Amino acid sequence: MKRLTRKRIQLECLAPVLSVSLQYMRALPNIITFSRIVVLALIVWLVYQPWLGAATLAFFCILYGAISDFLDGYLARKYQLITNFGKIMDALVDKVMVLGSFILLIVVGLLGPVLLMSILVFLIAAREIGITVIRMIAARKGIVLAAESMGKRKTIWQITAICVFFAVPMFERDLAEVLGADLSLFAFYVWVNAMLYFALSTFLTLWSGAFYLKRYAFVFRPENGSMAA
Repeated sequence: MKRLTRKRIQLECLAPVLSVSLQYMRALPNIITFSRIVVLALIVWLVYQPWLGAATLAFFCILYGAISDFLDGYLARKYQLITNFGKIMDALVDKVMVLGSFILLIVVGLLGPVLLMSILVFLIAAREIGITVIRMIAARKGIVLAAESMGKRKTIWQITAICVFFAVPMFERDLAEVLGADLSLFAFYVWVNAMLYFALSTFLTLWSGAFYLKRYAFVFRPENGSMAA
């Protein structure tokens, strides 16, 4: 009887802790999602810092942003924590992270020439906004539009390009200083690869946008049509 009483007391003591832990677990995917905004703001500050290690920290911050982009969705699916709010915010934060990173790369001179890249980033932004508008109109009509595989691939290449771009100053400044070697040629090689990844991601972005618009243009029609996507 005493043992049962002790166990009951222990469980009653642990109940508040378990309740808080459960609430935290439910909010964890959204916390990870919103943390990417904080990380982006930190990166903006780091790229303008002259001290040794700032470029490396900026690289690992963007790397965290890339990993967390997949981690929040994985946790939400695994523990059945998927919500409409979480899906909307994850997509929105992803767009802010990608577009914000591209704009920052143009400003600091890693993504150039400025005019051409500004036009491409503007087109990328227009594509993202356009797809979002199509999804919103379709949702209001009760039509579910599935994510296209091409769209998923462009996201992967966008994130890869951004991470590789931020690796350039890490090699050129921080690692060169630590190793006492001239890594400018290697940094240039890394930059060329980043440009290739950016070109590929931009092609996939615009191509998938045109494909998406052509396939789902019917959602703009006034009649109440429906389609299972």
